[in-house]
Amino acid sequence: IAMAAVGMLSTLGVTLATDAYGPVADNAGGIAEMAELEHRVRETTDALDALGNTTAATGKGFAIGSAVLTALSLLAVFKDKAGI
Repeated sequence: IAMAAVGMLSTLGVTLATDAYGPVADNAGGIAEMAELEHRVRETTDALDALGNTTAATGKGFAIGSAVLTALSLLAVFKDKAGI
């Protein structure tokens, strides 16, 4: 279990970078709208925003999964050391 948790956490840099993409794409759409750019620009930023939402959801699932594995391995070690 601990090895699986470490394996998931070893990709943390990539996961965080992927998770950070969402707000950047969302801000690009807002800037395009406030600058009153052409409609096609807003369509493009909307597609990028949808991708950003997907990557954010994937990143959150990955973070939750690694946290569960880490907590499970810590509880297993506690149980072993406490003799429960």
